[in-house]
Amino acid sequence: MTPSADVPFRSAPRIVFVCALSIFIIFGIRFSFSVFHAEFVLVEGWSNEASAAIFSLSMLSVAVSAPLAGVAIDRYGPRPVFGCGVCLMAAGLALSSRANSLTDLLLAYGVIDGCGVGITGLGPVASVVAGWTTPARRGRAIGIAFAGTGLGSLVFVPLTNQLMALFGWRGAFLVLALICIFVVLPLMTLGLRKPPAPTRLTKQTPAVGFAWRKLLRRPSFWALILVGLTAMGPVRSLTVHQITYMESAGVERTVAANVVGLAGLLTSLCFITMGWVSDRFGRMAAFALGACGLLGAVGLLFALPAVGGSLILLAYALFFALGEGTRSSQTTALASDVFHGQGLGFINGLMGGMFGLGAAFGPWLVGRLRDQSGSYDGGLLVVVMMVMVSAAAFWFVARAHR
Repeated sequence: MTPSADVPFRSAPRIVFVCALSIFIIFGIRFSFSVFHAEFVLVEGWSNEASAAIFSLSMLSVAVSAPLAGVAIDRYGPRPVFGCGVCLMAAGLALSSRANSLTDLLLAYGVIDGCGVGITGLGPVASVVAGWTTPARRGRAIGIAFAGTGLGSLVFVPLTNQLMALFGWRGAFLVLALICIFVVLPLMTLGLRKPPAPTRLTKQTPAVGFAWRKLLRRPSFWALILVGLTAMGPVRSLTVHQITYMESAGVERTVAANVVGLAGLLTSLCFITMGWVSDRFGRMAAFALGACGLLGAVGLLFALPAVGGSLILLAYALFFALGEGTRSSQTTALASDVFHGQGLGFINGLMGGMFGLGAAFGPWLVGRLRDQSGSYDGGLLVVVMMVMVSAAAFWFVARAHR
């Protein structure tokens, strides 16, 4: 192995660590929206649909900005791109602290912060991690980097609940904005750099270049798009509505927030464990386990109002973590394996965009069905359908690649 070829292997641990720490903060802040959602519905008196629309609009912003960020990373590297994304996040959160209406939050959190999250989100970050690792270790590397999402939920959901109790929801938004500026911005702009060209990783890797006609004629490409659309919709639907649902079933908000935090801790372990499973037994094996976990989590939510009890909540945290810990990581790992010739930034940015579309549609639809029917049953059935569609499409892509 030449010295230049050895560079990715020496630099990969540091790159993965920086990405994991960045994701820890960014998505910890992101997942704390479930606490804000409960505050908007139960204290401010806004409808479930209206409150969920804030998050859904932000995910639409992610869908637009993530593919553009991926292309920019291929060309300019992660430092300037992520720097712009963090500044947008901080601006959106700061403006949210000044919001006086739902419209203000739709613009500040939904559009501005949403674009920042799309630029610094899972797809663009996965492209950086994938660029510094080989396919044989890619599942574990992306799993370790994405483990920050679970730890972020563990820390920031209870933290945001405490900040809200001390300063109100506006003050909580402002504190989160300051964390972005003083911690995340220097971390991502100083700790990351552009991956080497794919041709320097292995002799077999083809040169990067767009071949749109060939790409659009591949059924596996469209199946991958379907995976992206349905991978994160179920997870984010539960992320947004889980605390509100638990409170409606008689669980105190502090207890519900702690359950979400526990799920975050378990998610981190699942990201790492399922990354190893993915590299050892295949992407499909890990993704299928996660799909079963999400279906189990939904089943437990159905049972919660009638059964209750701490064991149900603990089991929910475990099953949710298994689902969360396999959706985004395995989708981006599979996309990197199959379509790396289009550019890792482009293909993973595109996946980030599809994640955003699915995550925008899912929470909004669940909230709308809840407002119309007075029950979460219809929304939970939609979550089940999305999980099953994503598993079938993932199987098609993995089989075609093999």
